[in-house]
Amino acid sequence: MESFETLKQEASALIRRAWLNLGMPFDLSMIEEKEEGIIDVEPLMIVTLLVMGKDRLATDLPHWINRFSNLINFQKLKTIFTRLPEKYRRGVLEKLNQINLQGTPKPFTNVFDLRTGGTGMPDETASLRAGKINTIENVAKMSLFMKNRLLYGTGFRADLISLTHIRDMSMKGTHLAEVLCANNSTISRILGGLKACGFLNQDKERVEPFEEYPGMFICSQSVWNLCEMMDATEFSFQELKSGLLEGMNFKQDAFGKRIHKNLK
Repeated sequence: MESFETLKQEASALIRRAWLNLGMPFDLSMIEEKEEGIIDVEPLMIVTLLVMGKDRLATDLPHWINRFSNLINFQKLKTIFTRLPEKYRRGVLEKLNQINLQGTPKPFTNVFDLRTGGTGMPDETASLRAGKINTIENVAKMSLFMKNRLLYGTGFRADLISLTHIRDMSMKGTHLAEVLCANNSTISRILGGLKACGFLNQDKERVEPFEEYPGMFICSQSVWNLCEMMDATEFSFQELKSGLLEGMNFKQDAFGKRIHKNLK
C-alpha cells in the first residue's frame, strides 16, 4: 500500500503540472516541453483517470473537455481506453460515473460507452474554476500538440508532425503508429503525403529548420507503464515487485521514468 500511495502521489503531481500546460488552473510550475518532453493529450487524459481522486481534477476535467472538445482526438482516446487491461477499464468507468459529466460532448461519452452524464452533482466552485481555464492562444504556446492541431487539424497528421520535432525519433511507420495508437496504413499514408509535398525527404527527415524537443513526457507508453507499475505495487514480495519493474521501456516516457525511480 505504501508503494501504491507513493506512485499515486508522484503521478498526481506530474499530471497536474502537465495539465497546467493545457490550461488547467493549478498553482504549480508547468512542464517545460523543450526540456522535459512533449505531452500527448489523450494519454494524459487516461493516466489522469487512472489515478484521479475526489479532488480538483475530478471537477476541472469535464470543464476542460467542454472547452477544448474540438481539439481532442476521440479515436485515439478510444483506442487507448479499449487497450487497457480490464480491471483498469473498470476503474476508469467508476471514476467517470462519480463525476458530473452533464453537457460533456457526445463523442467523449461515446468513447467510454457512458449511458448517463455521471452521478456527480454540479459544483459551484468548479464552475467558478472553469472560468480560470487558460485561453487557447496561451495553451498553443505551451503545448506543441495543441499548437499543431490548430495548424493541421485534430488528427494523426498533426500529431505525427509533432513527433518529427523529437531529436533522434525513429520515423519508421510501425513505430510511429504504435506511439500514436493509429493504424499502420494511416501513418504510412500521412508519411507518403509529407514526403510528396517536400515536408520530409526520402529518408523521412525534416527538410526545413525546426525546434528540437528531447522526447515525449507523456505518450501512450506512459499509460502501459503506469498500469505495469500499479500492478507491481500489489506485490508484497520485493523480488516479485522488482521483477515486474525491471526492463520497462521509458525511452519516450519521462513521466513514467520519474515515478519508477521512487518505486525501487
